[in-house]
Amino acid sequence: MLEDYAKARKLGLKQVERDVSDGHYPYPPALDDILKNQGSQGEVPVGLVEIDLSLIAGTKTRGRQNMFSSGFLPIAEAGSEFAAKWSDLIDSQRTEGLRDPIIVYEYLQRFYVQEGNKRVSVSRYLGMPTILASVTRVIPMPSDEKALRVYHEFTRFYRVCPIYGITSSEEGFYARLAALLDQDLETEWPDEVVRDLRSLFDAFSASFHARGGDALDLQVGDALATYVSIFGFRHVRDLSPREVDEEVGRIWGEFVVTQGEGARTYLEDPNLEHTKPLPKLKSIARAAVLAKQFRVAFIYDRNPLSSGWIALHERGREKLEQRIGGTVSTIAFTDRSSDDAFDQAIDAAIADESDLIITCSPTQMRQVLRAAAEHPGPAYLNCSVSLSHSAVRGFYGRMYEAKFLLGALAASLAGHHKIGYVAESPVFSTVAEINAFAIGAQMVDPYATVYLKWFSAKDFDWRRELAEEGVHIVSGRDYANPLAPRESWGLYRVEDDGTETHLAEPVWKWGRYYEMLVRSIRNDTWKKEGEKATGQSLNYWWGMSAGVLDVRLSDALPRGQRRLVEVLRQSVLSGRVHPFTGELVAQGGDVVQGPDAERLTSEQIVRMRWLNENVVGRLPEQHELDREGLVEVEVAGVIPVDPSTVLLKDSAR
Repeated sequence: MLEDYAKARKLGLKQVERDVSDGHYPYPPALDDILKNQGSQGEVPVGLVEIDLSLIAGTKTRGRQNMFSSGFLPIAEAGSEFAAKWSDLIDSQRTEGLRDPIIVYEYLQRFYVQEGNKRVSVSRYLGMPTILASVTRVIPMPSDEKALRVYHEFTRFYRVCPIYGITSSEEGFYARLAALLDQDLETEWPDEVVRDLRSLFDAFSASFHARGGDALDLQVGDALATYVSIFGFRHVRDLSPREVDEEVGRIWGEFVVTQGEGARTYLEDPNLEHTKPLPKLKSIARAAVLAKQFRVAFIYDRNPLSSGWIALHERGREKLEQRIGGTVSTIAFTDRSSDDAFDQAIDAAIADESDLIITCSPTQMRQVLRAAAEHPGPAYLNCSVSLSHSAVRGFYGRMYEAKFLLGALAASLAGHHKIGYVAESPVFSTVAEINAFAIGAQMVDPYATVYLKWFSAKDFDWRRELAEEGVHIVSGRDYANPLAPRESWGLYRVEDDGTETHLAEPVWKWGRYYEMLVRSIRNDTWKKEGEKATGQSLNYWWGMSAGVLDVRLSDALPRGQRRLVEVLRQSVLSGRVHPFTGELVAQGGDVVQGPDAERLTSEQIVRMRWLNENVVGRLPEQHELDREGLVEVEVAGVIPVDPSTVLLKDSAR
């Protein structure tokens, strides 16, 4: 109908006007022009494929290019032969559908039309999601650019799973997506997996775009991977489009928060005005609300009898009840690492009407995100930092402050300028703790050298290696290991006879941390903080000034060392001294920042990947880590890993 053409042309002319105003080319770009500058290695026929119309970027040649806006809407005069043919085509489309495939060339996962421009235009105007096309792939010239590396990974994906449209700008994306589906990029996927993924992607893509996904700095493939990682492929593959749309709506905040580089807010100190003990209230209704018992559920992936980390949190839970137990009750679920066991704990916590659900390992984030989507209402916390999520808030401590003090103490006790440091895994904040320790040691002894080892490195004997270096002062685990009660922890000295003398340790005060978090929820501070951080993930990252971290010294330490630590401790508390202020120099003499620089940002500290100049050692590579270390690094690591060998597989729901 000519009426349709007039409407489509009006939209097309407006698009041209916007493009010109914004300084953009107003017509579909021609692939031949692109290849004149970039070249190609040849062409490969792909065959007949149902392609997403949103991936059609332009035309193959310049012919009739100026008949369309950049979005393929018509702009030729209404009385032209082109307008008449376009109108006849839309009538045919409505009555018979498009029978013949268009002919396109694919370049870097975008399509350029050689034959069928009007069919593309009509389909775009009618809002059709896909179109049948005969595809020929143009092979790009070799390059080490990131976009080319991502594209080459896509071609590996397409060989085993021939689906166009699942786009991403991130390296490793297709390997991660394959792992989420319990597949890889080497073996052809079963037909039913390809079919189910294509069906899921069509439903997800429609929902994502309809809800405004085009306005986000997030490619649809990355959003799909987030969705599948939260709910699991075994669950979502059988959902109807309506059910997929409902779930997408429930986790929309996750897409907003993870777009681009991810927007993260770090709250470095509690709002003490609102976390102090509650005042007497005049409102009877308000008092009644506060009198209601506040229920907190702790869901541990391991058992406090076997995990020192969980034992710390369990003591914190007990302290919480002791401090404000009159109006707060808690319940703990242990050994809930599997999806089934975790879900059972969540169901029990929801049945118990829990107001707050706390998880204590970053590897639980996927599970707790799903719980938050399926059971909105309670507040959800995960003991992690810098993971970009909306429905679950992270909490952790600025442990680097305590490590700074311990580094200074270690240097004052090391007779040969040599200190050992054994770290757990290369995850967020760990490198900052290593560097703060090394900088603290450097302040006391400019010749101090910190020998870095890793607990999670397999096939390495760090005790032997430190002994061979003549290291006697060692910073080990931050807490006792229930499975190895004789193993030294904290800062200790290795005596000449091989015995080990405990010197100091960092102290977590989780009971105080939990008390202030509970008070913040009950006083509405939690809600206000969330409103201020709209569109960002929120991380509680409190430190010594909040009273949630400290150091404990052995009574046997000399008085001079005790005074040294106390002076530095007060300086850290007052803000006069900060390990990451002023000149910072990395290994090899690389200057991180100059002597007059302010302190690094929270983001720079948490996601630090460089090691201080006096550290001897390096970050481990994937093949050097044990299984537990790999799982932690896949979730929150500062080193690259291949997700196909690491990612936790989708467990039966």
